[in-house]
Amino acid sequence: MLMRKFLLGVVLMMALVQGINGQAKRYIFLEHVTNSNCGVCGASNPGFYSVLSGYQGSYHHLSIHPSFPYTSCVFYQANKTENNERAAYYNVNSTPTVVINGLTKKAASQVTASVMNAELGKTSPIEIVVKETSGTNRTVNVEVRTVGNKPGGTYKIYAAIAEKTRNQTTGNGEKVHYDVFRKFITASSGDNISLADNGSSVNLSYNYNVTSAWVESETYVMVWVQDVNTKEVLNSGNRFDVASSTGDITASDIKILTNPVRSDLSVQLTRPLDGNYYILNIMGQVIEKGSLEQMGSRFDIPVAQYKSGMYFLRIESSSGKVTKRWIKESFNP
Repeated sequence: MLMRKFLLGVVLMMALVQGINGQAKRYIFLEHVTNSNCGVCGASNPGFYSVLSGYQGSYHHLSIHPSFPYTSCVFYQANKTENNERAAYYNVNSTPTVVINGLTKKAASQVTASVMNAELGKTSPIEIVVKETSGTNRTVNVEVRTVGNKPGGTYKIYAAIAEKTRNQTTGNGEKVHYDVFRKFITASSGDNISLADNGSSVNLSYNYNVTSAWVESETYVMVWVQDVNTKEVLNSGNRFDVASSTGDITASDIKILTNPVRSDLSVQLTRPLDGNYYILNIMGQVIEKGSLEQMGSRFDIPVAQYKSGMYFLRIESSSGKVTKRWIKESFNP
């Protein structure tokens, strides 16, 4: 009986690992409908941004500025049609409202740590890798990788120009504005996309010019894939997720040799890397950090002391960032 239970546990664990290995990290996508002349927004937004500060690297944020409650909003005035269209897409009619992953609408003050924690650790069958050139005339290369079973449904891809940080005092007293939506480089209603089969990718390219009204160093493109029928955002990405160098690392460059793990997390790299590795728990919290310097392309991380469960290995170097999931099983030496 004990042997049968053991074998059943092994089979279930292997199935779980296979499912995990076939999924990508899903960024929490937050579309923040606000207005630069709205006093309630000016009072609520700082608290919202304070909550987000604890989740760097786990979310993407885009602020939309519609005509309500004040048409004098400077960011609305810069692109009236598309700001209003995006708010109308979700039937949002008050500010500040945050739409989470295209599905859940909350007032900005209601986006708490518990709300964010509930979204952490979720995965997606696709990964979006964005590489963007610098300067005023830019090319954006987007790779939509299917890393799990190809999902059914009908999807659209959106690519939007934004300013990461805009230092500008506005009518509601806000002095700093984050991820300010400027313009779509796809259709404002999105472009049709047919997702690739498992293990394959769809590659797209866009071009745009940075106008004199935007701060060049802060301008970037946000990309996301969204279900036409449910409005769920399958995943999102921008150039800050992966370093834009010719030697970018990808998930295939990093291999966890044995998974589940008992005493040592054995990592194989296709080449030595600079930077650091991080161990994160299921909540996305960093519980261990180490340097990759002089570690070579093969190294072990002792994890015998960890409790059993799911963890993440994140590699961050000048060549990019990659996150892998792994399972710690019980170990009694």
